[in-house]
Amino acid sequence: MKRTKRSSTSVVTRPGIAFQPDAGAQFYAGIVALADMLASSLGPSGGPVLSYDGTRRKVEVIGDAATTLRRIISLGKPDLDVGAMLARGVIWRLEQQVGDGGTTAIILIRALVEEGMRQIIAGANAMRLIEGMRRGAAVATTALHAQSTSVTGERSLAAVARTVMQDDDLAAVLGEMSYLLGADGHIQIESYVAPYLERQYLGGAHYGAEIASMYFYSEMERKRTVLATPAVALLDKPLNEAEQALALLEATVKSGRKALLIVAPDTSGAALNLLVANQMQPADKRKVAILAVKPKAVGDERRFALQDLAAMTGAAILGEIGERTARAAQPEDLGRAQRVEFGEKNLVLTMEGSRRAMIQEQIADLSRRLAALPYDDEERPILTRRLAALTGGIGVLKIGAHHQPARDLRRAQAERAWKVLSAVQRGGVVAGGGAALLHCQRAVLDVATQETETDCALGMRVLAHALAAPQRQMLVNAGVGAPAVVLDQLVERGAPAAYDVLAGKLVNAQQSGLLDAADVVAAVLQSAVSGATMALSTDTIIYHRKPQQSFNP
Repeated sequence: MKRTKRSSTSVVTRPGIAFQPDAGAQFYAGIVALADMLASSLGPSGGPVLSYDGTRRKVEVIGDAATTLRRIISLGKPDLDVGAMLARGVIWRLEQQVGDGGTTAIILIRALVEEGMRQIIAGANAMRLIEGMRRGAAVATTALHAQSTSVTGERSLAAVARTVMQDDDLAAVLGEMSYLLGADGHIQIESYVAPYLERQYLGGAHYGAEIASMYFYSEMERKRTVLATPAVALLDKPLNEAEQALALLEATVKSGRKALLIVAPDTSGAALNLLVANQMQPADKRKVAILAVKPKAVGDERRFALQDLAAMTGAAILGEIGERTARAAQPEDLGRAQRVEFGEKNLVLTMEGSRRAMIQEQIADLSRRLAALPYDDEERPILTRRLAALTGGIGVLKIGAHHQPARDLRRAQAERAWKVLSAVQRGGVVAGGGAALLHCQRAVLDVATQETETDCALGMRVLAHALAAPQRQMLVNAGVGAPAVVLDQLVERGAPAAYDVLAGKLVNAQQSGLLDAADVVAAVLQSAVSGATMALSTDTIIYHRKPQQSFNP
């Protein structure tokens, strides 16, 4: 249906509320304003920006599109704010999901809305045009994955990490860690107050925990405890009665074990007194060495941790979940571990070799569930930690710098790059610098020529035209004299051709290391189309004259 011209005057419908017809123009103006702010950062740049907050007297590092937009809460005019906050929300969510691609996405949104608005004003049916854009995006996504190639080693992963940061050493370390730990690997990041870069690989299942009493330390000066081949008792209720503790000790003795690990929500009262009294016995008279800890996790995450520990050790969960309580514990209710270590509020459990084959089905189930989840799903970090525990290893990245802003920057870059590398492991890599999107043009145009519905075909061509926008913007930023000529050369060569703006020439992306994660580029395209179609399909805005400002998207 053709859009009709309407008055752009706001009409007050009730105090504090304004009714704004013909909203597309307002969306477009705000999107363009934000896109213009970020466009110059696409491609090689001088590095991150340091921003001083006079109120908090703090220097903040602004090194990515999401952080930049998070600091913009108003452009000063309500008409501009509507489109700007739409784009802000899209980019923020995108970088939370995949860690990268915010600037590319907003350039795509600007191109889609600009050309889409032009066609709608010229008489195209807005909804059919949008349908064509969505169908074109599906075709482009398929073409994108057809270009992708799997990663063959840590050098390729490091090359992708370099697209997120300007720190070759950190990129190389992250490439190695991603290669060794895999797509679902888990890393912990530790910060140091001096220049430092190191990595460490830890075997066993790791859980944050607190020790029930200092008397359970076997090495008091180091605040560390190590138990060899212990029995394992898992409780989902507090351990506070002497009879409960006594039953666990007797079950341990009957099982033939010389050490006992107790994992419970709380160990206190008479139970703790009995366990400490046993622990204080001379080593030659003490029958059982004890370590009692409280998991840091709460709620469902604690329940999942107990279930995973039960799978790794063969222990029954005593309390409400299990068939028996701690007071009635039997030797068969206790699990077994090869080694347990506690230190620095971290419990490390190494399972016996015989248990590894028994948990493969659970590992496969978690892997399937993780693969099916969206990148921004709240359950994803929990499943990743569970999978890392069951597969028996995590990585520790140790990074440092002289001052806090530099430490914050390296940490943020590492976290973003790790998300990108995980996506690379799953979906492979494509030519970087916007070239992969450009190489999808032909597939979309071919489908458009076969489409019989005029406005739908037009929407596909609008999308195909916009796919060149990120690469064109990068060429403009690099000062290339004839961007259109370079774009034609890239299209003619096809994948995996890319343009190296630093070298000023066309290159093979695979050989030069100019790569992007296929899944990240696909997420960028889908987010951009989603944001643009919302702007193009909205015809009326109702907003408060004095809206409440929000720091969240």
